[in-house]
Amino acid sequence: MSGALGPEYTIVLGVFATMIMVMLAKNRTILAYWAALAAVVVSGVWTIILWSDRALPLSLYAQGVTVDGFSLVINGLVLLASAGALLIGWNDERYGADFPALVLLALLGMMVLGLANNFLVLFLGIELLSLPLYILAASGGYAESREAGLKYLLLGAFSSGILLFGLALLYGASGTMVFTQLGNSPLILPLAGAGLALTVVGLVFKLGIIPFHMWVPDVYEGSPLPVTSYMAFGTKVAAAAVLLRFLFFGFSLAVGWWEPALGYLAVLTMVAGNLLALAQKDMKRLLAYSGIANAGYVLVGISAHNQSGARAMLFYLLVYGLAVLAAFAVFTMVAGDRKSVSLNDLTGLARRSPWLTAFLTVAMLSLAGIPLTGGFVGKFYLLQAALYANEPGLAIGLVVGAMIGLAAYVRPLQRAFQAGDGAVVPIRWPIAGAVVVIIAVLGTIGLGVYPAPIVHIVNHSAAFDWLH
Repeated sequence: MSGALGPEYTIVLGVFATMIMVMLAKNRTILAYWAALAAVVVSGVWTIILWSDRALPLSLYAQGVTVDGFSLVINGLVLLASAGALLIGWNDERYGADFPALVLLALLGMMVLGLANNFLVLFLGIELLSLPLYILAASGGYAESREAGLKYLLLGAFSSGILLFGLALLYGASGTMVFTQLGNSPLILPLAGAGLALTVVGLVFKLGIIPFHMWVPDVYEGSPLPVTSYMAFGTKVAAAAVLLRFLFFGFSLAVGWWEPALGYLAVLTMVAGNLLALAQKDMKRLLAYSGIANAGYVLVGISAHNQSGARAMLFYLLVYGLAVLAAFAVFTMVAGDRKSVSLNDLTGLARRSPWLTAFLTVAMLSLAGIPLTGGFVGKFYLLQAALYANEPGLAIGLVVGAMIGLAAYVRPLQRAFQAGDGAVVPIRWPIAGAVVVIIAVLGTIGLGVYPAPIVHIVNHSAAFDWLH
């Protein structure tokens, strides 16, 4: 079907358009932002149109690419993450004129990972995602951002090498590069086991799973706020999507090889990530460790290895992303010209801006999993998936991690409602940032009160043939 890859082609055209805008209108980078946002919107509309196409699922390029409901939902999530990053950093000269084009390039890599059903496509997506993010992490114009970009580059290159080595071993053990053919191919077990382990390590590095998380706090802290929001949301969606498709399509008949290890990593990540978040005073680092813990929650959906787990993972990625976008939009407004926001900077926020405080409260309560927010519904579905899979350890780890996380997320709110000293300094509300925070908060509350429409979509997307 021609047009099945229309959303991806639209982003490619958007990259060229943004670069042309930068060259032709050097003093009006706002045109590049508009071009990038237009590409995201058109790609989103095309994704919605494809959703109703009865020709799907569709395999293209010798089964290297699979266009199905799952890939379309991933498209929607990463498009949302990209739109949020563009609006949070809207026309800010500190990030450089190439910021919109780099966001779109990373977006293209994320979309490719959602489609991947082949080792080559997987590796192409990982590199297309990573290379622009290395530059974006260093785009703040200060020493910490350059350090963050360098750390991310070095550790990312190391993880890409591990991933490539693992894929090479898997190809040698099976003679195929297509995920869906791995289960039907005779495997050379020692090679296949080593290849699977190295491939999974390369992918969970992108998710920030403990013990492969050490890059996350430093890179998040040094990166500009819009870039940090993009990495916290978009990168997790793409990495989780390709990890689920790789394991479920390629090794659904060898669950015993990977499910126990991922289960232990999920519990360790949920508990340790939230414990480490408790000690943080910088909001970027707090959300970095929060992102690590939430990657553990996402891993619960994959470890469950059932349709409920896949559904819960997709739903949770959405509600987590909305809360992250709302929190980063608020922090960007509070920060102003500063590089980040500390706990002290939030003192008296309720007096300075009651609305921003209310929005931040919704975001933090959703991350904590409080009822009437999307975060609560997402955690409930993950808990349900773990119990359906007869994995009580995963369920207990999720509950314990959520209880610890509540203490971490309440700390910024306590500071916000404390009385501040001195005169009340008003906070500037950029229109683009206000749009992000209002939509994200409304979505968070809406999914907490009435999640049925989105649940229907993710149920359809998670109804893979191999699960029946």
